[in-house]
Amino acid sequence: MADKEDSNNMDVNTPEHVVTEMQDVATSPGINHQMDNTPCQVDKQLDFITINKEGHLLLGSSSLTGRYWGGSLWYYDNPALAPSVEKCRVGYEAGSGLPDGVFLDGEKIVMVGLDSGAVEFLKLSQEEESMQMRSLCQVTEHLDAVVCVKVTCQKKSALTGSLDRSIRVWDNETSLVTKLLSPAHSQQVTSLSPHPANDHLFLSAGMDGNVLLWDLRCPKPASCVYRDWDDKPESVLWVGEDDHYLVGLQSGQVALRCTTNLNHNVTTCQTLSRPIYKLELNPTRPSQVAVCGNDSKVIVLDIVNKEIKKRYEDNRHTDFVRGLAWKDSNSLVSCGWDSSVHIHGL
Repeated sequence: MADKEDSNNMDVNTPEHVVTEMQDVATSPGINHQMDNTPCQVDKQLDFITINKEGHLLLGSSSLTGRYWGGSLWYYDNPALAPSVEKCRVGYEAGSGLPDGVFLDGEKIVMVGLDSGAVEFLKLSQEEESMQMRSLCQVTEHLDAVVCVKVTCQKKSALTGSLDRSIRVWDNETSLVTKLLSPAHSQQVTSLSPHPANDHLFLSAGMDGNVLLWDLRCPKPASCVYRDWDDKPESVLWVGEDDHYLVGLQSGQVALRCTTNLNHNVTTCQTLSRPIYKLELNPTRPSQVAVCGNDSKVIVLDIVNKEIKKRYEDNRHTDFVRGLAWKDSNSLVSCGWDSSVHIHGL
């Protein structure tokens, strides 16, 4: 009987005591409760890079697991640190592959296109001692992969092109579609290029062999400025603020053309031996254009007096090059499906 009374007087951790102790530990000032959601590794295929005005790099990567594509975003203070997991400021795991993405406001807001057809808006923020990347919203407007994402010159709107043959115009402040252009091409859209000085104008290229000039102020906004069904355009880029633009072709040629003269090329340059994938203008030297394609080479072209000449060539990549971004007037950064990032000094 005495033993029973003693046992009733013993200190026992009741559920209330356990909860109280857990709360005390959870509120201890010395413990950091910020969860680290950075993925454990960079995906194998590096699909795009973009650099903001502060010189910080955003890297998009994708990988195929079984039948499904996954992807991740990585943010670095210095492009030379990519693609190291340990040296990134923050990473973000996406539920799909990431073909393209851009900074919307120079530093804080990111817009990415996904293989699922969704467009995701994310925000970078500094919280205590760590950088965070959080999703603001994900909008599924396209019916197939979003392969190109571009910001217009005034930074108020953005353009997305998709394998579903459509182009959508987005309001950057509300993250809503303001204009649907569908079908923009009779086959998948491959490239978009906003005009460098006019928010209403942009060029698009598609697998239907057409390059279209769009003016969003017009009731019928599209007009065909180039067509070739045998050597289809894969990429398009405005050059300067006048009416000249570049077309990257499946043959590996880059052609300089004019929107007011539809009959012939101004000049051409056999840049690669395989299809051109991307053309990237040097923002501080508009006469220089970086080129990559279904090839391991990175090429920089000079456009002077309406002539195209090769200025630089590099073949350090061992697989297709997919991303190009200018760090400054003399430095170019590239990434590819060989899981590598290279800096090119010109």
